[in-house]
Amino acid sequence: MKPPAETKLETVELHEDEHIVPRGSARSTWHVKVKDAWVRAPDVPGARVTQLDPAPGSVWRRRIELELAAGTALLLTESSPLFTYKTPLAHLQHGPAAERRVRRLPHHVGKGGRVQSD
Repeated sequence: MKPPAETKLETVELHEDEHIVPRGSARSTWHVKVKDAWVRAPDVPGARVTQLDPAPGSVWRRRIELELAAGTALLLTESSPLFTYKTPLAHLQHGPAAERRVRRLPHHVGKGGRVQSD
């Protein structure tokens, strides 16, 4: 991702994690719009990834530092277990539900590298 030479780059800090919740784990990940594709933030060229000590109840945590132009589109994806009630017979016939609730929240890079929701 090479912005025009006159574009000022902002230092952006993003945090991803996975932590324990009832019925499983919840995960938060970031994607960056690069040309016409969404790229996972740790995979963006030039990304600096730091593994952080997990807090109690956390599986893992990491900080991602990127140099991005103001206005760059970001996407926060939050995934968590979805509880669906099943009768005992349905549970035995189909097994436990492994469904997940996924929320995709659009953001962008603001001035000073602040992440702002759309």
